[in-house]
Amino acid sequence: MVKLKKILNEIRIEEALPKFTSLYKAFDYIQGLRGQSMDLEQTMRSTLADIQDLQRDMEQEAEPEGGPIADKYAREMEYLKRQYNKTKAEFEKIMAEIDEFDQKYI
Repeated sequence: MVKLKKILNEIRIEEALPKFTSLYKAFDYIQGLRGQSMDLEQTMRSTLADIQDLQRDMEQEAEPEGGPIADKYAREMEYLKRQYNKTKAEFEKIMAEIDEFDQKYI
């Protein structure tokens, strides 16, 4: 919730929402946002599945005391976590816009 408030403070949602001249344009706008949010949510699920698969593989193959294989898995894990966090931030931003739209127009 703190992250959401931070995002909302950084972006003036009232300024981000366009003024709609027709009901069709408003509907098209919100459906586009909802489609983006579903795509991002699916990407997040896929990334989490990749992280879980990588953890299972790491348990089987990596050296417990560390080494080149463990380092390789650590780099891959960090990359996936960064991707997940980036996607999550983008998802939260779009969800904040959807929420603002719903509060303002519905």
